[in-house]
Amino acid sequence: MTGPLALALQLGRLADGELRAVLAARSFHPARINDLFDLAEALLTAESIQSALSRLDRPTLALAAAAAITPDEDTPGTARAGAAIDAPAAMDTRADAAPSVADLTTRLARWGAPPAAFGAPPTTFTQPEAIQARIEHLARLHLIAVVDGRVSVYSAVRERFAAWPSEGLPSGRELAATPPPPSRVPSVAAASPDPNPDAEAGVDQRLTDRLAAEQAFAAVGATAGLLTELSREPARRLQKGGIAHPDTRRLAAATGQHDDTVATLLWCADTTGLTALDGAFVSAAQAADDWFGLDTRARWAALADGWRAEMPDDVRSVLTYRAHADWADDLLEFARWLYPADQKRLARRLDTYGSAAALLGITVGTAPTRAGTALLEAGTDAASAVIAEQLPTEIDRVYLQPDLSIIAPGPLQPAIDTRLRGFADLENRALASAFRVSAASITRAIGAGEDVAGLRAFLQEISLTGIPQPLDYLLTETAARYGLIRVAALDPERGIEQIANDRLEIVDAGDPRARSRVHSADTALLDRIEIDQTLASLGLTRTSDHQLDSRFERDIVFWALSDARYPVAAEDAAGRIAAPRRRASAPRALHRSVDPLDALLARLRAAGSPGEESTVQAWLARQLDAAVRSRSTLIVTVASPGGGEREYTLEPTGLGGGRLRGRDRTVDVERTLPLSSIRGIRTP
Repeated sequence: MTGPLALALQLGRLADGELRAVLAARSFHPARINDLFDLAEALLTAESIQSALSRLDRPTLALAAAAAITPDEDTPGTARAGAAIDAPAAMDTRADAAPSVADLTTRLARWGAPPAAFGAPPTTFTQPEAIQARIEHLARLHLIAVVDGRVSVYSAVRERFAAWPSEGLPSGRELAATPPPPSRVPSVAAASPDPNPDAEAGVDQRLTDRLAAEQAFAAVGATAGLLTELSREPARRLQKGGIAHPDTRRLAAATGQHDDTVATLLWCADTTGLTALDGAFVSAAQAADDWFGLDTRARWAALADGWRAEMPDDVRSVLTYRAHADWADDLLEFARWLYPADQKRLARRLDTYGSAAALLGITVGTAPTRAGTALLEAGTDAASAVIAEQLPTEIDRVYLQPDLSIIAPGPLQPAIDTRLRGFADLENRALASAFRVSAASITRAIGAGEDVAGLRAFLQEISLTGIPQPLDYLLTETAARYGLIRVAALDPERGIEQIANDRLEIVDAGDPRARSRVHSADTALLDRIEIDQTLASLGLTRTSDHQLDSRFERDIVFWALSDARYPVAAEDAAGRIAAPRRRASAPRALHRSVDPLDALLARLRAAGSPGEESTVQAWLARQLDAAVRSRSTLIVTVASPGGGEREYTLEPTGLGGGRLRGRDRTVDVERTLPLSSIRGIRTP
């Protein structure tokens, strides 16, 4: 049996975990599936089969193609597939011709499969262990069925392979016989695990390693800037994908990177679990706090592990096999050879991983570095050890300048860099960095929980020049002004306590629809806020000399005033200064929707999985009912009382009471056949 019924029977024998694995591995529309017959038909559509084949590498495709033909078709120049069997019993008249594993090995060798090993780990098309693993993989995808050591291919899969040459895809013989394209070795990294720097083509391996370490260090610093900025203000994600342009510009400024690099930075942070999607906003995940506590080597290792850990199998195969070769045009050429049925999608994924590799120092130019090769072949620990050899020495001292700038003459220790970013804005990021302190940056730090005494102590500890007078004055003045304006959430049912003119008073609730209140003892400052056109969207209403009301929530008003550089502080319900965040630091997955595969699995189990005989009868009734509704002509095979079988060409007219009624087209009479006697149906 090679049709939907055969597949439905196979699916019905699977445990829940095995069936769910099939659902996850294959492509179809879950909402349209109600029982195993629906699922079998969906998995045998041309679209679903092509999607499954597109994810298979060339040796696996060659093996499947070899199993998809019969001996009489195994001659040069033929690409005919076996006739599709769509009968309810779907008995394969060529079942005895199903090849064994030995037959397939012989067929691949006869087709010209190269004996040389390739891939990672190296294998050949005809290596017995590799063939067995590929057969098991194809069987798990339910593209083939293995019975008594023989490999049967579903009819719909045969039809797909037969159609490939007309669609510009390789035939079975071409899959096996076409050798991989040659690789171009770019540097001495390919020659030896411990290469001679002066050997291959004059390429200095030590220079390449230094460049890789510089890229790695820059990527770690840029990621720190990205996460710091996202923790202050999440970025809005567009429905079509990507980040809104204003947020892209803001993140580029915070990281010291070009706008085009921001998307790659976000991708790396996401694969590492450092960002999370909260509704329509991308924010720093809770895991970012742990990442900030790591040293530079461990930070890079986390990013590199994120790059490697979630890598799709096809990308991993291509990159690992080319771990010692150039990744320019050669890489895409090899990818097209290894995955001939998947061109555009694989090319896009390789581009994504290639951009991230360049950012992280996994490649320099278009060639893998020693760290990149180690990452692909040995894992994160080996790669981070290579990177650590060349990472620049970190410093713990800076120069504080009278112009309010902070100059780090070398790469800063991560803990110092993180704290500096909390109260100073990064102006230049390289091996030597420059920060600038401002009233706004100090206000931001105080709002986040810092205090001036702690900032002074920290600066005194790390400064090579002491604290310049202008910086000391700015700290004092900003601290004195901080909280001159307060924003509190407003309960319309009561007034709000505030300090005005050195006395405690209760003011009236003002606008009953107000959600928040701005209050201050400095009426002149409130006058400025009231007429500030940049704050007009808040709809601030003067309700007394010392207060303004808004219908927006406290945090919205607070951040609007903060962005406008007013000395504002937020209050909690008890009147204490609070440190609001634009959006809460998000866990890794905030809005995990119900997995449609779980719901589908529940539907399939609720529909039941009867025994084989009942399943065949149910499939027969299903097919006959469809034929009645479509008025299709069928050839019906019926068991005779004497033990033989007889065929009738019928146009079904009704189905019920366990019987099929139809007009015999051969003799033009009405016949009624018991369903229990029907052994198979097929189209003429």
